[in-house]
Amino acid sequence: MHRESLKDSINICITNLLGLAKINCWNSISPNLFFILSDFKGVNFTEHNMSRNRANNSKNLLTLDSAVEILQKEFNDLYDVTLYIFRANTKETILEIQYYRKSNFDADYFAAIKNDPPRFHSKIAMPGYALEGEKFDVNWESGGGIHHVWRNFLWRNFLCKRKIKNLKG
Repeated sequence: MHRESLKDSINICITNLLGLAKINCWNSISPNLFFILSDFKGVNFTEHNMSRNRANNSKNLLTLDSAVEILQKEFNDLYDVTLYIFRANTKETILEIQYYRKSNFDADYFAAIKNDPPRFHSKIAMPGYALEGEKFDVNWESGGGIHHVWRNFLWRNFLCKRKIKNLKG
């Protein structure tokens, strides 16, 4: 992979991500896309996810071209690039491009991967209460509204306990 194909790889991920959203989520996704960039610094995933919404809400929205331009400057240090839907509504969709740097690894592993091209992924996180095949709100991680709060309440207080009880018995 070369620097020039970075935009093509991201466009493929965008297409895959929007396809995942159409299959798994009930929301209307706007084709009016904006982007935010997140440098994943290798902290604990739980801590990262808790502060992610707060940090992403304060970031400036970028166009695809400006996001790609920033990533091209970091291209030689990119190890993993993952696209997520941060927030979606009928007017705009904000995609988070989260990247992990090769230089974040220890020296031994860095030596083994320093010449590898970046890897690209598209992911949608599923809420714990979503049953297999059931559509859910794509915005559940960034608040999700009263529907998410209600479903989460039901899951924690009834369904999760019942599922655990069935596994034991």
